Amino acid sequence: MRSLRSKRGAFTLVELLVVIAIIGILVGLLLPAVQAAREAARRMQCSNNLKQLGLALHNYESAFKVFPPSRIDYSSPQIFQQSWLSMILPYIEQTNVANGYQMGLPWFAPVNDPFTTTKIATYLCPSAPGERAVPASNLYANVTKNLRSDQPRWGYSDYGSINAVRNAMFTVAGLPSLGTREVLGALGRGPQGVKLAFITDGLSNTALASEDAGRPNIFIGGKKATNPRPGSIAQGTVFTEDGWGWADINGGFSIDGSSRLGIANSTSSSGNVTMQGTCTMNCTNDSEIYAFHTGGANFLMADGSVQFYAASIDPKSLVALCTRDFADIATIEQ
Repeated sequence: MRSLRSKRGAFTLVELLVVIAIIGILVGLLLPAVQAAREAARRMQCSNNLKQLGLALHNYESAFKVFPPSRIDYSSPQIFQQSWLSMILPYIEQTNVANGYQMGLPWFAPVNDPFTTTKIATYLCPSAPGERAVPASNLYANVTKNLRSDQPRWGYSDYGSINAVRNAMFTVAGLPSLGTREVLGALGRGPQGVKLAFITDGLSNTALASEDAGRPNIFIGGKKATNPRPGSIAQGTVFTEDGWGWADINGGFSIDGSSRLGIANSTSSSGNVTMQGTCTMNCTNDSEIYAFHTGGANFLMADGSVQFYAASIDPKSLVALCTRDFADIATIEQ
């Protein structure tokens, strides 16, 4: 007698298409959530990086009784160049890099390349692009005062000190004119360091640094772009004018605000203002506050805490946040 075997029918084409459609819908529903979770993790790591920088700055202050200035740039009687990020290297477990870096030479000197080309994870926001295009040789010549036309890939930094608030930013905020160019930020420009007592607006009310991510490539409104800044050496290129690495003494920035098209406002040495727009954050990374996070940027405060402030922040509050002794305390709803 022949044995009986059960037979299972194959999927029909219609059933297969229905299954595929359901899977597609589920993936479509889950993908934004997965992407949002990944960005939340990247933003948290970025915040942790800034916390490490805050801890390093306070350890530096414990050793020297001052915060480091944003830069030291002596040319006479002898050259001495350091950025604030190079000054805190020993406090982020980068003693070997700090010991190798020759401060008695320009930061861009070829002998410093083995150290200044070092990629330091603490200086990089994971939301920012990884590898970045190398600027053209003529820009290197300009940045290095014609010392170099080769193209070393210096170690990037996505964080910059807020050196000053310019008169243009006061105009954006609808505040009275300074009658001068700027008010200094918490780290100033040096060569002297800044005592905690000088930050009279309060350590928790004053930003030391923030994100200015993606440099030396220029980004405008989240996209790679061509530099539109009139008169800049980088105008018409896809690069920023400075901030090319953590050793760059011009890696800090003074805020003027910009247009949505990425054209920065400008303030002359006498305080005269040329306005282009009223954007205060995430419009251009050419020496303005800029992050690759949705809706805002991370700020390192003088007390060592890290705060995420929305790009829609009241400009008056942003001015108060970035000045150290202007008797203006920011009121910000988180």
